[in-house]
Amino acid sequence: MPFAFLAPWFLAGLAAIGVPVMVHMIQKERKEVLRFPSLMFLSRIPYQAVRRQKVRHWFLLVLRCLAIILLAIAFSRPFFLKKGGLAGTAMKMGRDVVILLDRSYSMEYGSRWRRAQAAAKDAVDKLGSNDRAVVVYFGGTATMVGTGLTNDKRALLKAIDTTKPTADFTRYDVAFRAAQRIFGDTARPRREVVLVSDGQRAGWGGRELPPLPVGTTFTQANLSDSVTSNVFVTRADVRYIDNDTSGREHVVVAARLANRSDRPAMNHLVKLEVNGRQLQAKPVNVPANGTADVEFADMPIPPGLSRGVIQADADSLQRDNLYYFVLARKAPTPVLVVEAPSADTMAGLFLTRALSIGDRPTFQVKTVRPDQISAELLKERKLVVLNDVPVPGGTAGQLLTDFVKHGGGLLVTLGSHSDPGQWPSLANELMPRPSGSPIDRVAERGEILGFLDRGHPVFEAFNAPRSGDFSSARFYRYWPVTAGQNDRQLARYGDSRPALVERRVGAGRVLLWSSDLDGLWNDVPLQPVFLPFIRQAATYASGYKDDRLAATVGQAVSPAVLFGDDAPPTDSVAAKEIASRQAQYVAITPSGKQGRFGVPGGLVTLELAEQGFYELKRTSGSAVETRLLPVNVDLTESDLAPLDAGVLEVAVAPRTAGEQAKVAPLSPRDVERRQGVWWYLVVIALLLFGVETLLSNRLSRALR
Repeated sequence: MPFAFLAPWFLAGLAAIGVPVMVHMIQKERKEVLRFPSLMFLSRIPYQAVRRQKVRHWFLLVLRCLAIILLAIAFSRPFFLKKGGLAGTAMKMGRDVVILLDRSYSMEYGSRWRRAQAAAKDAVDKLGSNDRAVVVYFGGTATMVGTGLTNDKRALLKAIDTTKPTADFTRYDVAFRAAQRIFGDTARPRREVVLVSDGQRAGWGGRELPPLPVGTTFTQANLSDSVTSNVFVTRADVRYIDNDTSGREHVVVAARLANRSDRPAMNHLVKLEVNGRQLQAKPVNVPANGTADVEFADMPIPPGLSRGVIQADADSLQRDNLYYFVLARKAPTPVLVVEAPSADTMAGLFLTRALSIGDRPTFQVKTVRPDQISAELLKERKLVVLNDVPVPGGTAGQLLTDFVKHGGGLLVTLGSHSDPGQWPSLANELMPRPSGSPIDRVAERGEILGFLDRGHPVFEAFNAPRSGDFSSARFYRYWPVTAGQNDRQLARYGDSRPALVERRVGAGRVLLWSSDLDGLWNDVPLQPVFLPFIRQAATYASGYKDDRLAATVGQAVSPAVLFGDDAPPTDSVAAKEIASRQAQYVAITPSGKQGRFGVPGGLVTLELAEQGFYELKRTSGSAVETRLLPVNVDLTESDLAPLDAGVLEVAVAPRTAGEQAKVAPLSPRDVERRQGVWWYLVVIALLLFGVETLLSNRLSRALR
């Protein structure tokens, strides 16, 4: 077996063998001291050696020379070359195999999962005695099983047998990135990736796939079916209607179904369940590669939070036949509108009409004058609107300030009766005070809005195309407002002056609209966007929390945000810390697992990995609040259309499955590093030095 050296110049250290030879050839003269009375009668005679020097302890000399030889060879970093040179060495080392096992819910279609397990086990059975492998589960994320590459076939087969598909969706990019990380710098030159998947087109999504290392063999176990048929529920719409004479709120539930096959689904039964009880069932005909809607009869909403489920007839893929939603009876949100005493009878008409239309939330409006504000009136209110009226002072002003600090909402509109110059000093804490006189744009045919913060909840409903146009609204008069450092400008006029400003005061929110809402200073009430704008602004300012939440598997949510407890902007670090300790959260998954949030060492975000209802509990002092979060599967996974056979192979630039892998020869440094012969030589040399030390000490004592 040939061998070579990585640093042959260290062999020059063999010259150090002469050191122990010289030590052994030097004979030290043994002197014995004799007491003599006088040296005056003796003459000095030089000492002459009368015999040649010779080695007395050959075994000790051999030990010392051998230890030095081993050290010199160790520093030269030797390595052995097997038959075939460096390439042959690589072949003898075996392969590193990564088995990517798709666990997305589309693998539950028909017999795909059974065939997937069989294909993965076949890859394990084909491993040679020198091969290593690892199983990687993947869907929307990738998880490596065990600690890494191993040749333990029993552990690999157990990893395949003990897993099953999840509610997750497919992403091939995360799977191939996991394979790259596993190979890394320590992988063998012969590498293989085995992809066990149904090859869904939706799993790619146009994302860039990381290329596999040069020389990596790519093998696919494609489990797609040539013909598929899948009917699934895409959504559930809940429409709340007026209360009946008994005071119970009613609801109408509608569902939409989609058919992904070339054959229509006739008389497909759709069921409506509430709190585990089937209440209604209707058949529906879904055309081939089309959709169909079904609407159930109206029904009263049970008290509290109710779990609603739309369930379609069974087919080859069960998981997307279910759609989860929440039904909740919600009391109206009480709103107090404050009008100026001198205002006419038409003041506030547009505002109150806008608040009275629609549901979720339903606003219950009461109109008063400034001198009628009292603690009793504010006690049950969620929102106060100062509609073109001066900010009250005295007791009423202090009550209003305390109301906002404790979580109430305040919407302020400015008009001809606002008179900011007469506002009390406490108003400066609630909102930026307008200065000067109103700006008149009548001669210029009005000003327009030049900026909207569409990322804010007030305007996020207008993000989609054709969802509302504010540019056609004209503003003829408005008060000049200077926003503070911590204020957020939600809308600005074309001259860059603020139109809508938000300020967070304590736990409450204040919105200041620098023009009126009565159609005198602008024509906003005549625009189609007026109704949704007023409802969005009132909903946000009142802190309304909709119990009809919905999420998708694979998302991450924060319980604090879901409950509306995300800390408001403040310069006080201590206030943020106190606010974070006020509430604790517990999340219970559909399978019954629990996680704690808002406590030291607890979780921050909740990863939604299961389909069904997550139960969220908020504890603040002695009060406990419960919410339900319905989580549905990502319906892109329900599209079972496969990729073309060679698309993934081209995307990751691997070699075809039937091509003989070309093994890149190992570099001398790689071979030496893997063999580590130098380490064994150093250990042997140290052992020899130890034996030499013991032996030399014993011989030294024997000569005394």
